[in-house]
Amino acid sequence: MSRVLVVGLDCMVPDVLRPPADELMPTVAGVAARGVGGVLVSTLPPITVPAWTSMLTGRDPGELGVYGFRNRRSFAYGDLVQANATMVRAPRVWDRLTAAGRPSVVVGVPQTSPPPPIEGALVSGFEGPVSAGAPFTHPASLADEVGSVVGEYLFDVPEFRSAALTDVLSTVYEMTERRFTLMRHLVTTREWDLAMVHEIGPDRMHHCFWHFHDPRHPSHQEGSEHQNAIADYYRFLDGQVASLLEAVGPDCAVLIASDHGATAMHGGLCVNEILREAGLLVLREDPVGPTPLTPDLVDWTRTRVWAEGGYYSRIFFNVAGREPQGQVARSDVPALADEVRALLSVVDLGAEGVVHNEVRTPQELYRRVRGIPPDLLVFFGEEKWRGIGSVGFGQSWIKANDTGVDEANHSRDGMYALAAPGRLAPAESRDASILDVTPTLLDLLGLEGEPDLQGTSFLAGRKTGP
Repeated sequence: MSRVLVVGLDCMVPDVLRPPADELMPTVAGVAARGVGGVLVSTLPPITVPAWTSMLTGRDPGELGVYGFRNRRSFAYGDLVQANATMVRAPRVWDRLTAAGRPSVVVGVPQTSPPPPIEGALVSGFEGPVSAGAPFTHPASLADEVGSVVGEYLFDVPEFRSAALTDVLSTVYEMTERRFTLMRHLVTTREWDLAMVHEIGPDRMHHCFWHFHDPRHPSHQEGSEHQNAIADYYRFLDGQVASLLEAVGPDCAVLIASDHGATAMHGGLCVNEILREAGLLVLREDPVGPTPLTPDLVDWTRTRVWAEGGYYSRIFFNVAGREPQGQVARSDVPALADEVRALLSVVDLGAEGVVHNEVRTPQELYRRVRGIPPDLLVFFGEEKWRGIGSVGFGQSWIKANDTGVDEANHSRDGMYALAAPGRLAPAESRDASILDVTPTLLDLLGLEGEPDLQGTSFLAGRKTGP
């Protein structure tokens, strides 16, 4: 049984484990070199929520009933609520430890607001407190200690899609430094068997600066003052990780992982405009210009399908007896699904070429389907395109994101690096699933495994290390 430190680097790419990018993060690459590392294949959808919760429960999004940051609370139009800690019904790894009376330290992990009870110490994730003045730590008294150690705790970069790039940079550095300072303090002043810190900084840097960093990006700007912004941040972040590893000592098992990766965003497909053109979505009147699709804009008596935008698109059918003004007979749903799949699987952008998309039902993706899932999930152009939910563009695609600046989309290929002294000998790089993390942590912590988990421990069949 080992003490385990988990360092979650949101949106971190597997390139940092291989030459030449490994020179930017030698500490992270060194963890993989001492054990094993490689691509960590994300959930579908490959987004922060639900990916981190899947990683820490071993349950896929369908089993969790969480399909994104916002989920349908009822079949009423527009009744979407932000995912929070109260929606996590499966035990996360620290819940298993808490039940055994063993302590954890958890800082910044997504979907931990409001702060759930835990044996040990917890600081909520980047979403922050559920309302102004609401608790963001467990126990609540920990908030005073957080303030005494780092001053104002920074959960995220405010309005990063619209803020000046120089402001994003300064806030990301300050936020990351304060989070790791707090984590070093907590792991050296408390008893713990599991310690986990999550840093949202890489995700924010990628969304704002990827076109400067990636020469393959269609909007790449060679020679920009921000050309090295991501590389410089990687070096800084690696230093923070190194200082944390020093604080926990050489005998601690260390897992560094990301929830997904990043790839150049080429633009967005206006999925609701495509549905309008096909006569499946009907508005009360034509918008004057681009505008978010809200329930009051839709003529529900003539609408059969509508969509939510994002890094992927959720497609909903207006089903009779389910939605308030449903128009699609339940017996017609399979044929409608086939029609929409054919419509969205290949989208011709004219001079921009053809985009091939993956259109799936929840039942095709998940072992179980809980909550209120979308009727279809659409992943655009190998995640190089995103879904645009707004209407009023008068065309099927745009070059930008309709919700603000965004230069990177989420890739399915995240990363992991695991070193476990005495438990794992150095091994060649190999791909793994995000659902393998929970069995691995249970294994390292000496907790009984759950037989119905889909994943497999990284330690299974491995030789014991020196």
